[in-house]
Amino acid sequence: MAVPIQKVLLTGFIHSMHSEEIVDDQFYQPEAIKDPACLYCWRRGCIISLSDLPNVDFSNLAALATEIEERSSCIGAEHVRLTCLDLMRACDQMQKQNFCQALSWTKNEFAHTRNKLQVLVQMERKIMRLEAKQQK
Repeated sequence: MAVPIQKVLLTGFIHSMHSEEIVDDQFYQPEAIKDPACLYCWRRGCIISLSDLPNVDFSNLAALATEIEERSSCIGAEHVRLTCLDLMRACDQMQKQNFCQALSWTKNEFAHTRNKLQVLVQMERKIMRLEAKQQK
């Protein structure tokens, strides 16, 4: 009985993330987002480390921001995708201050999304443990 309840809770959590517009409809396809999500997190770290350099290469940062925006779209991370649009705009303007503000917003949205995804993973792992116990 516990597994069906946990699955309902998981579905409700995904629906709440969707209604908050943290993720879009693509997120309902978890198999489609597993591999891109790992690379997505790594590339996001690259843009943050490059932005700390004294001489900012806006063309390189714009390319990374575009890639992160595309990957955010692929995994359904809607809020992060939207912040990347501001990041790309700041790169086009070649304004480090605007870029830093957009990057700060992106970091905040990424952290918020990451926290929600961590809860989701914990819920999925709990379901897997319960299913394994039932099979014994």
